[in-house]
Amino acid sequence: APDAPLFVVFNPGSGRNDAALTQAAIEAGCRDAGRPLTLLTLDHAHPLPATIERAVRGALDAGGIVVAAGGDGTINAVAQQAVARGCAFGVLPQGTFNYFSRAHGLPAPVDEALAMLLAGQPRAVQVGEVNGRIFLVNASLGLYARLLEERETYKARYGRSRSVAMGAALLTLLKGFRLWDLQVVDDGEPRRLRTPTLFVGNNPLQFEQVGVAEADSIEQ
Repeated sequence: APDAPLFVVFNPGSGRNDAALTQAAIEAGCRDAGRPLTLLTLDHAHPLPATIERAVRGALDAGGIVVAAGGDGTINAVAQQAVARGCAFGVLPQGTFNYFSRAHGLPAPVDEALAMLLAGQPRAVQVGEVNGRIFLVNASLGLYARLLEERETYKARYGRSRSVAMGAALLTLLKGFRLWDLQVVDDGEPRRLRTPTLFVGNNPLQFEQVGVAEADSIEQ
C-alpha cells in the first residue's frame, strides 16, 4: 500500500557512512513523504534477532513493511524472518559490498534508496534455501564462512573498507585451513566431496567477482 508504515531495522555499524546522518535522512524522508516510521536501531541493548522479531511483528500487525538498513548480513537476517512469516520486505543498502542491492538495481545513497522504496511497487526476488534456512546472497561453511567471520573482526578493529576486507582475507588464508568431508545430494544422487569450503551462491555479482563462468545463469 502507498501509505504502508515502515519498520526499519537499522545497523549503524554497517558500511562507512555516518550513522547519525543516515538515520536523519531516513527520518526526514519518511516525514516529508508522510509515511509512518518506526526506527529500531541495533546496539548492545537491542541485539539483532530480538530487534528483527519486534520489527516483523510490528509490520505484520500494522500492514506495513519491514526494512533492513545495513549490509548484506543485516539484510539476510531480516529477510529470513520476513520470508518465514510472509511479511513485506524492503532494503536500504548500507554495507561495504552490497551484493544484494547492486544485483537488484538499488542505489547506495540512502535518500535515493528510500525514495525508491517509498514510491516503488513490490516485486518478487529469488531466495535460496539450504537445510531450511533462507539466504539472499550465499550460504557457506568451512573456509569461506571463516573468511567472513574474521573479516568482520578486522573491520570492527580497523574500519570498514575494501582494503581492510582484502587484508583480512589474506591473513586468514595464511593461517591455513582444514578439509571437510561432505555428502551432497545432486538430482537425487549422493556425492562425497573433500573440500575446504562449501559455497552455495544466489548472486551473479559475487559469482562474477570470484571468476565463476556461470554467473549469468543466476536469475534474480
